[in-house]
Amino acid sequence: MGALLPVGSGPDAEIVDRLNELFSGTELASLRRHNKKEKLFDASHRLWRVAFRIGAYPSRDYGSDDAKRKWSFFLHHVLPQDTQDAIKRILSDAMTRTAIKAVKFSVEENSHTHQPHLFPSNSEPLAHYLNTAGNTYLVHLVVSGPMDDSAEDPPDDNDTDSGEQPISWPKLELRRPAFRRTKSGRGKPSASKKAGSKKKAGKKAAKRPRKR
Repeated sequence: MGALLPVGSGPDAEIVDRLNELFSGTELASLRRHNKKEKLFDASHRLWRVAFRIGAYPSRDYGSDDAKRKWSFFLHHVLPQDTQDAIKRILSDAMTRTAIKAVKFSVEENSHTHQPHLFPSNSEPLAHYLNTAGNTYLVHLVVSGPMDDSAEDPPDDNDTDSGEQPISWPKLELRRPAFRRTKSGRGKPSASKKAGSKKKAGKKAAKRPRKR
């Protein structure tokens, strides 16, 4: 968020949508289950490494704009450590508080800000980041403007954090087709069976002697 060009659209919008998807519904439930055995947002985990592991990055083709590598650079070098810590503090709480139904992300461009930070600040009590209903965290990032073309590869599996374990995501469940039944409770015979029964009836009729 706020890492790419232009702020709030294109790759930026894709990142926001992806984050909102990951931290709600079944994806949030999966992260919470995993967090019971590996604390994803503690001090021993880097935010940019966790983002890579959970798929929180732009994946579409933006031509010459290498959005995924720019996003990695932003998390690693541009986003200040105190802002990272503030985000991790919110996400850590969302992992354990079942009253939190989602975490919603957004970004704002403000030329008066000196470095990326959360609104209204990085040091607010957790309650100040909640919506009015008190069930959703609002991670609103303020940036001074789009970053330049600096980019780097995200940390791969040769550059892991301490205590990493594979994350299990929900599996796709296939539904079996439902067949329509007749009033008697049996399925209708197929056309080929009907045709076969007619042929057998014809053969039987041909073998019967004609009445004189």
